[in-house]
Amino acid sequence: MRWTKPGLTALCVLAATSCGKSEAKKLAEVRSCSAITMDAAGAANCLVLQYRWKKDQALTAARRFQHEQDSTTQFTADSGWRADAARHEKEIKQCAADPSGDVARCLLGFGWAEPRAKATEDSLWRANAAKHRQEVRSCTGRKGMQPGACLQLYYKWSPERALALDDSIRRAQLRR
Repeated sequence: MRWTKPGLTALCVLAATSCGKSEAKKLAEVRSCSAITMDAAGAANCLVLQYRWKKDQALTAARRFQHEQDSTTQFTADSGWRADAARHEKEIKQCAADPSGDVARCLLGFGWAEPRAKATEDSLWRANAAKHRQEVRSCTGRKGMQPGACLQLYYKWSPERALALDDSIRRAQLRR
């Protein structure tokens, strides 16, 4: 039997499609490697070594899978967070009234994640910007006391915010 070019091409296409992995099989391999590694690069390396994937395809698949997992996890966490919104609002009010002024630390005591507690503290801080400007004016007008120390002593500012303000004032004075 004599092979012709179109016949050989059809045979090659048939062989390539029949030997390729199904999407379900690829997904199972990606899941398997993602379960035993910490990041997408490790999962990609696993796919290359254990399942003979091409490096660029393995990295793309591992990154896509990691992104989907992260999105699902974040959606679930956000849903649970929204379900407890009334409780969180009470916690925020309680911590905002805390005499220490450290809202983030107070929220951490309720089991909040640190980034969320810090973002909430910053949001409350920005909401009181007019009050804080007045406090700064009051403390910068005092003689014999650094503004940051005054803000901590009289207005219960956190040391981080007060020191940042002192640094900002010093830099502004140096530029003059």
